[in-house]
Amino acid sequence: MREIRLPQPSYAYRFDLLLAFARRIAFPARMLAAGDTLWRYTCGIPLAYRQECAAIIVRGDIPAGEHARVEAASRRILGLDRDLGAFYSMARRHEQLWRLIEPLHGLPIFCSETVFEALITLIIEQHISWKSALRSQSCLLRLLSPCTSVAGGRIYDFPGPSKLAGATRGMLKPLKITNRRIDQIIDTAAAVAGGQLDLEAIDAMPAEQAYQSLLALKGVGPWTAGNVIGRATGKYPHLSQGDVALQAAVRRYFHADKGEKSARQVRDTLAPFAEYAGLAGHFTLLRWVLDNYPVVDAAGPGQVQAPSSS
Repeated sequence: MREIRLPQPSYAYRFDLLLAFARRIAFPARMLAAGDTLWRYTCGIPLAYRQECAAIIVRGDIPAGEHARVEAASRRILGLDRDLGAFYSMARRHEQLWRLIEPLHGLPIFCSETVFEALITLIIEQHISWKSALRSQSCLLRLLSPCTSVAGGRIYDFPGPSKLAGATRGMLKPLKITNRRIDQIIDTAAAVAGGQLDLEAIDAMPAEQAYQSLLALKGVGPWTAGNVIGRATGKYPHLSQGDVALQAAVRRYFHADKGEKSARQVRDTLAPFAEYAGLAGHFTLLRWVLDNYPVVDAAGPGQVQAPSSS
């Protein structure tokens, strides 16, 4: 078992809050929190992440030639390169916003491993509740992904473009999403696998260019495009005012459950935060998840163990 040591950043960073969020995600899933350890696949390798003193320790059977790639992907996934100091300073000047965000101070802005993964998961999430989306995503992982047993639970890798491109509508029926979205998933995967679509190039684009590139894809609207950018890059340049969960959260935290739950209320409430409006919306949703979704009992505290394939 090899070990990578990732120094904890000097800015506000709380790994325990990342674990608290992961505990709200139904299993099987991409990541599993057990005790003080976060388990997940990274670069196709099942890994354990744990905070020790001033560092995040990554442990797993990491091939020698993959060390740099795993380190870079881990930093991305764990939000180790995203200093939110300016955002927090702005939030402190707004009493209601800071009251909402203060308990989340230091929560990492973690990301998907690839833009492809972000887009496929968000296609699944279109027009359904988060709980239903989690069930559908878990179903996708069970159907098509390798899994590993760890700490009393299981973690799953995300299926790559070639694997998803080879799926059929019948194979994906158990996801219980519309045929249109199943076809969109398969078609998107086929375009990526065949080289006609380079989704990962979006990662390096300026935010507005990335947004317009995503909007040009069939079946991708403003909600999906904006959230793909956020989930894949950790940047939230667009306010997701059409998100019904965000509408409910804004009404709860900013208006004491009064007024119309609507896109207009979200826009009127968060748009004044200007360049930080999208990030304020993201944190509002994170607070909503932590307050309203129960902890999933995956496994209790224990020693970090070597993962076993199954």
